[in-house]
Amino acid sequence: MSRENEELITRYYKHLYSPNYQVAMSTYLADDYIEHQYTAGFSKAGLTDYIRGRLEQNPLHKIVIHKMLRDADYVFLLVEEKLEHNVDVARAELFRIEGDKIAEHWGSHVIDEKNRKNPNGTFDGPQPDRSVDYARNSVARFEALDLKGFDEQEIEGFYESRTPDYKQHSPKGADGLEGLVDILKKMKAAGMRMTMKPKRVLVDGDFIMCHRLYDSSPPHPLVNRINTFDLFRFNKDGKAVEHWDVMEDVPTEEMLAKIF
Repeated sequence: MSRENEELITRYYKHLYSPNYQVAMSTYLADDYIEHQYTAGFSKAGLTDYIRGRLEQNPLHKIVIHKMLRDADYVFLLVEEKLEHNVDVARAELFRIEGDKIAEHWGSHVIDEKNRKNPNGTFDGPQPDRSVDYARNSVARFEALDLKGFDEQEIEGFYESRTPDYKQHSPKGADGLEGLVDILKKMKAAGMRMTMKPKRVLVDGDFIMCHRLYDSSPPHPLVNRINTFDLFRFNKDGKAVEHWDVMEDVPTEEMLAKIF
């Protein structure tokens, strides 16, 4: 069903951000649909208001789907939302399908930073290669190494899970593995810890999408309860060679359970 799910989500999403949004919702959303996007009020009615407002405020609104992953009943989209006045928004959209309806949605979005710390685009790079299974063969080891690296501050684990020339698409990170390692080393030296709680993972060819909650202790101004969708591309040796993300702050403690 993976291909059919991908086609369903493509049809729904392209109509959702259009004047046909109400038809799209009534056609594709299950009666007991669950919404996890806090800006959509955790409800169908909230989603309707969110989409309407988005379209009214940005008449030239445009949506571009850059990447799509599918795994069993899940489909993930990395999306560029083009608004007016040269404002672009990075969106991560995760859907769960039951039968021929969308049963559940998680998401995060953030204004795409123009003042980047690396020369790579937020949305560029290759599509999943479904002729290989590099990611599925290494996902368990990768997740375990990241848990140790973040939660236990065993930073050497990142050298096992990623290549030295690790390509960074997140606007906030420097290119190369050392960009990530340098941030964590500085936090460790300052007596701070970045924690990572895995929520769900999709695997598709040489790509993995990890839905995670990042936090810091004591609170760090740049890493404090972040709803994150990390996208990794792997090589045949099971190491991550490329990374994209969409990171959105969790506004309140009360929203944590509903967002995830």
